[in-house]
Amino acid sequence: MKSLGLALGGGGLKGLAHIGVLQVLSDNGIKPDFISGTSAGSIIAAFYASGLSPYQIEEVVTKLTPRDYLDYNIMGVLKYFLNLLIPGYKYSLDGIVMGDKIEKLVYHLTCGKSLMDIELPLAIVSCDIDSGRKIIFTNQQMDIEDEDIIIIRDALLSEAVRSSVSIPVTFQPKPFQGMQMVDGGLKDIVPVNVNKWMGADYALAINLGKETYQTKVNGIPQIISRTLSIMTFETSDAEEKFFADMLLYPGVADISLTDMKDAPLIIRAGRRVMRENIAELKRGLL
Repeated sequence: MKSLGLALGGGGLKGLAHIGVLQVLSDNGIKPDFISGTSAGSIIAAFYASGLSPYQIEEVVTKLTPRDYLDYNIMGVLKYFLNLLIPGYKYSLDGIVMGDKIEKLVYHLTCGKSLMDIELPLAIVSCDIDSGRKIIFTNQQMDIEDEDIIIIRDALLSEAVRSSVSIPVTFQPKPFQGMQMVDGGLKDIVPVNVNKWMGADYALAINLGKETYQTKVNGIPQIISRTLSIMTFETSDAEEKFFADMLLYPGVADISLTDMKDAPLIIRAGRRVMRENIAELKRGLL
């Protein structure tokens, strides 16, 4: 059979759909030979690559509450308003979520593993907001002749994930090796091309962003999230179609980072779209 590369795209809590995709693959005896992830996809990719089964991942995430992964930068927001009100007082607000909780959570659930502790070929995409360069955290040796791409192999899984999920303005950037890491979706919202670089014969890409926006946005975080979704998903469409042998859209509606009550529905959406296409995937891998 052809080797299978699985690319898990970003999209906030919609990334839980990736769990359902992996469950259907597992039920059919199909294990990805390569896996890549951006933002929310990086979390599921890291959990899976660290040894958690798709059903174990579901059990873990459905027990989480927003309090477990969101640590609001309340003091920073207060200091920022003082900066606006008090002459001479200066403070720069880089994000309303600090990001420490989600990094510690990933560290705990992946047992503190580093990239080089992982056997499954893995790539996690981030972006250095200072230089605009694409950052690829990976346990693979990649010879990519592109000055705008930096390969990092010496990092913890939790550091790679924290770097990839840092939605600009919502999350504080992740300081790493003199860079400021932000959401990988700015460079590669569905990192399917990375699977090809790692050596996959057949690339399956999961895009979480093809949707009709039916809900009104309220507040800065939602406005930023919707803006990034429109920009990143639509501009990366051509690249995904060029590199992906199969491109699937779970069709999950826009959802807040705090709506964990909808987790079972989102996971089912991933299972549904993969079940509908599993026969075609099996034919493609022959």
